[in-house]
Amino acid sequence: MISGWKHTGRRRLRAFTFVELLVVITLLGVLVSMMAPAMAKALTKAQETYCMNNLRNVSIGQILYTQDHDDHLVPHAINRKPSPNAIIPNSKMTMWPDLLETYVGDRRAFRCPCMKCDPGRGIGFGMNLGVAGEFVAESEVKAPHASRILNPALTIYFADSAFITPETMHRPMNEWQEDTSRPLGSWTIRTPDDRFWDWIPTRVIPRHGGRANVGFVDGHVESREINQLGFGHPVGHPENLWDRY
Repeated sequence: MISGWKHTGRRRLRAFTFVELLVVITLLGVLVSMMAPAMAKALTKAQETYCMNNLRNVSIGQILYTQDHDDHLVPHAINRKPSPNAIIPNSKMTMWPDLLETYVGDRRAFRCPCMKCDPGRGIGFGMNLGVAGEFVAESEVKAPHASRILNPALTIYFADSAFITPETMHRPMNEWQEDTSRPLGSWTIRTPDDRFWDWIPTRVIPRHGGRANVGFVDGHVESREINQLGFGHPVGHPENLWDRY
C-alpha cells in the first residue's frame, strides 16, 4: 500500500458539454413536434366523444319526456314562466332545456366542449324548429305528436348549434363560423322554410372537423358531415333530414 494515498471509492462524473446539451434539446424538440399533431387529434376526438355523450343524454331525456306526455315531443318552448334558476333565463317562456332537465339529470349535458359561447351558462345544442313546430306552445300537450314524424330515425331533433357570423351565413354550410359575441349560444335551429332563416342565423354548426353531432327523433345520435343534413334542400326533398317527411 502506498503511504499517503486514500481511495474514496468515488468516480468523478463528467458533465455534458454545451454541444451535447444542444443536441439533446434539438432531439426533444423534434419528438415534441412529431407528437403534437397526434396529441391534438386525440384531444379533438375526445371532445367530440364527450359532446356526443352529452347529446345522447339529451336525446334519451327526450324519449323519457315523450313517454310521460302521451307521446308528445318536447316543445321548443311553452307559454309558462320559468323557474328562477332556469337554464335559459326568460321572463315569460320555459324553454326546452328546462323542460328536459329533470329527465337529463345534469344541466352540463346541454353543452359541447367545443362551443364558443360562455362555458358556464351557454347552450351547445339546438332544437330543430322544422320538427318542433310552433316557437311557443300553449302547453306540453300542444307539441307535435311522435306519430306525425314519418321517419324518426332520419329526422333531426337536436344538433350542435350556434348563431353564425353575418359574414359566413350566406356561404356554403361547411364554412359557417360560430359567432363568439353570443354568450348564451343557441338552443334553436332555424330551417330553410322558416321566414326568419335570413334574419336569425341559428344553424347547425360543424364544430368537429367539418362534422356536427346530431340527435334524431328516435333517440339515436350520429356524427354527420354538415353537407349531409339537407339544409340546402326544400321541404319534402328525399335527402332532407330536417323536416317531418
